[in-house]
Amino acid sequence: MAQYAMYLRKSRADVEAEARGEGETLAKHEKALTELAKRQGLSVVKQYREIVSGENIAARPQMQALLADVNEGKYDGVLVMEIERLARGDTIDQGVVAQAFKASHTKVITPIKTYDPNNEYDEEYFEFSLFMSRREYKTIRRRMNAGRIATIKDGNYITPTPPYGYKKIHPEPKVYTLEIVPEQAEVVKLIFNRRLQGIGSRAIAAELNQMGVAPMKSQLWERVSIKKILENPVYMGKIHWHSKRDGDIICNGRHEAIIPEDIFNRVQKLIKEHPLAHVNNNSELLNYYSGIMFCKNCGHQLIRRYVKNSGKAHMLCRYNSCRGISVSSTMDSVDEALKESLTIKISKLEHIQKRGKTKAPIIPDKRPIIEAELTKLKNQKAKIYDLLEQGIYSTEDFLERSAAVADKIKNCEAELTALTSAAPAQKLPDAELLVRLKKVMAEFDDATPETKNKLLKSVIRRIDYSKTKRQCRNDMTTDLQLNIDFL
Repeated sequence: MAQYAMYLRKSRADVEAEARGEGETLAKHEKALTELAKRQGLSVVKQYREIVSGENIAARPQMQALLADVNEGKYDGVLVMEIERLARGDTIDQGVVAQAFKASHTKVITPIKTYDPNNEYDEEYFEFSLFMSRREYKTIRRRMNAGRIATIKDGNYITPTPPYGYKKIHPEPKVYTLEIVPEQAEVVKLIFNRRLQGIGSRAIAAELNQMGVAPMKSQLWERVSIKKILENPVYMGKIHWHSKRDGDIICNGRHEAIIPEDIFNRVQKLIKEHPLAHVNNNSELLNYYSGIMFCKNCGHQLIRRYVKNSGKAHMLCRYNSCRGISVSSTMDSVDEALKESLTIKISKLEHIQKRGKTKAPIIPDKRPIIEAELTKLKNQKAKIYDLLEQGIYSTEDFLERSAAVADKIKNCEAELTALTSAAPAQKLPDAELLVRLKKVMAEFDDATPETKNKLLKSVIRRIDYSKTKRQCRNDMTTDLQLNIDFL
């Protein structure tokens, strides 16, 4: 016997109608679809009731469950009030829904019409309905976003939860702002003062915990919480809002500042120009390459991780995009490669000193290469969509290739941003750099990790780590490269 399922989901308009007292939506829809099933003699064996209003499939667990069952061919059809209820997300979500119903020969039954995704005309109408739904949704989102931004530019604070140091108030209609909580404001001032004194976020969190000062939503302060406070412009009387469409918006707020603007800007400059090395919970620095060594592939900072099987600490990139591309090395191997590079640099400087000449280093401009790669990737992204529409790519192939290209585009854009924001490097005089390098070589092996970090930062601005060949039993260093930018 043919079996059918029922999918019930509220739209934004339904939520607004319920607020006006027009009745519970899912109950009305369930009644209408049950009557439809009765008239057509359909056997409904399961209901999927979506109680969240998610923008995409990833945020709708019941839709995920329905698609999984549809893909398995469990139903001959699914009853829904409108096709738009199935997918109002982006093109990928709509493609996933359309492909699932088509591949499993599952019909979509609405009070107006029954759609067979394998019927050419029904398929076109099905896809067109999803497209129009997405267009309407984007129009609503644009209108809501415009209203939200206008409210923010008026100085209103619209985020539901107030930041530490403030409470949210609603003094008059259409005005949402913040009011200082005096005892919390003193803690905020302390956090900024301690950072100006060179104290790191983790150490500040530890101090507050020892003082018995509690944060808003947890029992103890964490480094991340301190970092968020230090970087939040709300404390200098500003409103900060970020959206994919408009980027970062910062404007004057209606609320009173806790931190003067000049102090806030000094802290931001300090965070950017003098990042502190992260230490473990016992305040002991173990990764002496912290703040110095970065992955050449993705640009993220390398981490130190102890590998139990080898009994040694390794340096590695923890980001998934670098798996199989950037391979880890033991700390010993990295140290040897570093000292070899330092020795070569010392030799070159001594040679220059003997000849009495100093050549200005020629730094190649990476921007044209990155921009060309970015253009190539964007063209590739457009072709992926064409191949999906032509049916050459399946949805799975499309998703896999689209994600890979998106990651590469993101990395290229991050490199361009870094090149744009980076200040011109000020090089040390050769004679002074030579003295510092010799000091590093003489003291490095016997120094503590914290001292090693300071020694390295006295001569090195940045190290780009590259290694692509996986290690064998004996640690291979032949493929390990350290591109060092000296001070």
